[in-house]
Amino acid sequence: MKTEKESKLRLAKLREAYESALLAREEYASEMEKHLKQYMGSPEIDGSAESAGTVRNVTYEIIESEISSDIPHPKVEPASYSESREHNARSVERLCSSVRSRLPFEEMNDRDERYTYIFGGSVWYVEWDGSVSEDSVLGGIKIHCISPLDFIPQPGIHEIQNMDYCFLRFTATKGEIAAKYGISEEKLELCECEYEWGGDSASDTVSVVVAFYRDEDGEVGKLVFSGELVLCDLPRYYKRRIKLCKRCGKPYSSCLCGGETEEVELEFERIVDKSGAAALVPYYTPREFPIILRKNTPGVPSLFGSSDCGRIRPEQQAINKIETRILQKLLRAGVTPVMPEGASVTLSNAVFGQVIKTRPGESLDSYGKIDTTPDVSQDIAEADRLYDHARRIVGITDALTGGGSSKSESGYAMQLKISQSSSRLESKRRMKYLAYSEIYRMIFTHYLAFADEARVLDYKDAFGTVHSAEFRRSDFITEDGDGGYRYDDGYLFSVDLNSGTLYSSEELWEKNLRNLTEGTLGDKDNPATLLRYWQSQERAGYPYARENVEYFKDIIEKEAGKQQLYGKETTI
Repeated sequence: MKTEKESKLRLAKLREAYESALLAREEYASEMEKHLKQYMGSPEIDGSAESAGTVRNVTYEIIESEISSDIPHPKVEPASYSESREHNARSVERLCSSVRSRLPFEEMNDRDERYTYIFGGSVWYVEWDGSVSEDSVLGGIKIHCISPLDFIPQPGIHEIQNMDYCFLRFTATKGEIAAKYGISEEKLELCECEYEWGGDSASDTVSVVVAFYRDEDGEVGKLVFSGELVLCDLPRYYKRRIKLCKRCGKPYSSCLCGGETEEVELEFERIVDKSGAAALVPYYTPREFPIILRKNTPGVPSLFGSSDCGRIRPEQQAINKIETRILQKLLRAGVTPVMPEGASVTLSNAVFGQVIKTRPGESLDSYGKIDTTPDVSQDIAEADRLYDHARRIVGITDALTGGGSSKSESGYAMQLKISQSSSRLESKRRMKYLAYSEIYRMIFTHYLAFADEARVLDYKDAFGTVHSAEFRRSDFITEDGDGGYRYDDGYLFSVDLNSGTLYSSEELWEKNLRNLTEGTLGDKDNPATLLRYWQSQERAGYPYARENVEYFKDIIEKEAGKQQLYGKETTI
């Protein structure tokens, strides 16, 4: 059982590590800040006190061209095959798909994509929240996508699971802190305020630090603090805990004597084995930090990958200088009239009504103009050349975006160019797939550790029929070889590249139509084949596909009824 003295010692030790880690990451944190400003269109010029007069934000355009809204589907396979483990793998897939549908993954994926290309990576944080309600069942998963600026790693370590400690930084209101951690108003004054002015808090928000660390046994601990105040201290984060009455020994929820309570860790849970006898199985305990790092494109050993902003920064800076020079040239340009001395001309900006009165015998050659408009065509050409160069650095080419194609090119040649351009982005996609497979694996381990009640999972089969299944932790209990029991977590996680989410809806509609017309699904005049086609279109999100599915189902049922009736009449 932890004491207040032990919590203060842990706070002092982790605060010291936190301050050291902040100092160690100052250099690359300032680089990240620079990349963010570049993405936002900063006019700053490296090595110059003078800013650019105008900004052509090609960085924003290029990064936005890379953003993908695809959220990969989970794919789970047992490490060693058995019928029961194969069944469990499908159950885990449905669980991960259910979490994926319930949580705002579209929004998190949007942030994840931009963080990755701007900073070179992103941070995902998975936690179990006992207050979350999932279909009237308490307890559920929460997932956060966090900016790398709010992740403070152990200095010098490039793999998250090799670290002894790391930190996440959040901003929260005092009211939120009080409600979540049960902190009194007096203690809230010890929190570190997000903004201060003259030593006083200038806002109602505070800075919260979540520290994860490994103890001497390699188990993960969690300490949440703000300033000098400990908000949450869980020395063995994944261990089950229960509050018991010191006097009667009953759980706090059923205690009637009103005695003091103490928090006790639970090591085992009671189960009934196949023979009907009572047995004990250790609670499943993950041994890794609940944090996933997605890298952009890994190169030299580093915590994150390389930033696309950093790669094209020289081109962005050069374009800003050229665009500023173009603007300066055009602002200084003008047309100056030339006329003989004593000419009777009224100069104005009017388009009509200008009259020049010449003297008898005076030549019009005495009148003219001097055009000081400079030639900026070379500047524009150079800016465009740098823009194309920046696009090619990150793999965004004309072939990939559909521009710059020649009418004389064959369809195969164009498709080959698109394929070659797309392959340059394949490394980034693979890093995304790897991150999502880790997210799905961590979802599974958290449910295996904490989900006591069965979770109902609805899913559709290949024929569009809705089924209900359940995820139970007890299905993963297996014998450990020594006469005891353990939880089986031996499953391999990846993403399903054939799920359809990696294609646009239009591409899937065209593929399904091609399968129908080419006879891949069967006779295209057969109602059963048309039913399969419209079921595929329904899964691909085709408008009004559901009505067609019901229509062809009705036709098939009526045909089956007629055949059954005809068979009975023939028998009579």
